[in-house]
Amino acid sequence: MLFIIADQWRADCLGHAGNPDVKTPNLDRLAAAGVSFSSCFNQTAPCGPSRMCIYTSRYMCSTRVVGNMTPLADPEENLAWHLAQSGYRPGFIGYNDYAVDPQRLAQDDPRRAGLAYDNVLPGFEQIYYHEYDSDEYFAHLRSKGYAEDLLNHQAIHAPAVPPEGPGPHLPQHFPARYAKEDSECRFVTDKAIDFIRQRDQAPESGWVLSLNYIKPHPPNICCPPYHNMYDPDQLPGAVRHPDELQPEHPYLRALAPDQLQSEHHLRQYRACYYGMISEVDDNIGLLIDALEESGQWDDTLIVFSSDHGEYLGDHYLTGKGHFYDSALNIPLIVRDPSKDADTSRGQRLDHLVESIDIAPTILDFLGLEIPDRFQGRSLLGAWRAGAEYAPRSEIFHEFDYRMGPLRSDPQTDPDNHLLWVVRDQHYKYVQFADPAVPPLLFDLAADPGEFDNLAADSAHAATVVEYCQKLLRWRMRHEDQRMEHWAQPHRMG
Repeated sequence: MLFIIADQWRADCLGHAGNPDVKTPNLDRLAAAGVSFSSCFNQTAPCGPSRMCIYTSRYMCSTRVVGNMTPLADPEENLAWHLAQSGYRPGFIGYNDYAVDPQRLAQDDPRRAGLAYDNVLPGFEQIYYHEYDSDEYFAHLRSKGYAEDLLNHQAIHAPAVPPEGPGPHLPQHFPARYAKEDSECRFVTDKAIDFIRQRDQAPESGWVLSLNYIKPHPPNICCPPYHNMYDPDQLPGAVRHPDELQPEHPYLRALAPDQLQSEHHLRQYRACYYGMISEVDDNIGLLIDALEESGQWDDTLIVFSSDHGEYLGDHYLTGKGHFYDSALNIPLIVRDPSKDADTSRGQRLDHLVESIDIAPTILDFLGLEIPDRFQGRSLLGAWRAGAEYAPRSEIFHEFDYRMGPLRSDPQTDPDNHLLWVVRDQHYKYVQFADPAVPPLLFDLAADPGEFDNLAADSAHAATVVEYCQKLLRWRMRHEDQRMEHWAQPHRMG
């Protein structure tokens, strides 16, 4: 079982998803051999909180990991731990942004006095830890003759901007200082291929690997040939409207427009982002080739997804977070080798799916019991012939903005800096904890760009009440109830 998470990958940045510009032949090939979902949504942002939702199959209101470097309580309640308890040795390459609960640490552990999330969740066998780079990666570059002044985090991720400066270009317009075969992306891929080949020597035990790529997350940088693979002038613009530069809604006023107001810079930003995507896609092609060459393709489940999307200038934003679909909608491709999946191969399904559904799907595929605390649901029935499957009627999302610069008022209670989202195929409703911030309602059928807030329109008052109640019922069912779950088996009749 190969579970790949790429960082900050939009759902629409795939060839088979209908994007006419980006080149993703290997992921398109994977989707043709399996199924892909057009309406998969993450449960929160940024990276750390989202990944804890994915691995624990729980919403943020249950994990309580509200920001990067926020400790996770009950970390054994995760996919890897349950796999390990069932006899697997799940391998881990990359990173999962897990912060350890200080109460679990010895008094002299430095992590009790500082924030860090460069840890690996319990249950995983750490094969190679790598977020942006590593000492092992730098040693590899050193052995290939790279200059010593390049072998540090800051230098290796800085594009080769000319001495006279970038001129009219963004820095990411210029290439990386490493070759394609020496990129950190390729180094991670080679580690995964080594793992696959080594585990093939003991086929009776099977294997599970969680593989994590930092790209297309910043730093935005591409090595040749990816740095000029896309002509910026030929790429589409962003989903935005000039009125968004002077919004009326108080939360939106706090989102200061960034440098991508320039169409020239916007398209260069997109060209670099697409280049990083194509680099990851090429590396996934190497993984597929390794599986085929070793004879393991025919019995390996492959899942590809991301922790969150990227705005790419939509609504004059870059990065992730908030509540727009550009950041919430993520790719999900599943290639199930079972014959029961043969009738659905190549299908693109529009069922509403949440990223917390991935972990229970993996356990279900392996024939393992799905833990009671998991809040996601298995998707296996969505593509297997004759299997039962009940699609979701809506998805939910949370965003806690107390940690970042986008606070409606830094002097207010930080617990006010929270928003909840419920979205179905017709409406998206956004509720803010801050009483001074009114809700948002978008009619996605009539307004897919999410420009027109209908929440204050009396004609939509009943819809606001209905969707607000959906949020209340969801929260009542899913907020942190760890003691209740532990106590449930021991209740008296």
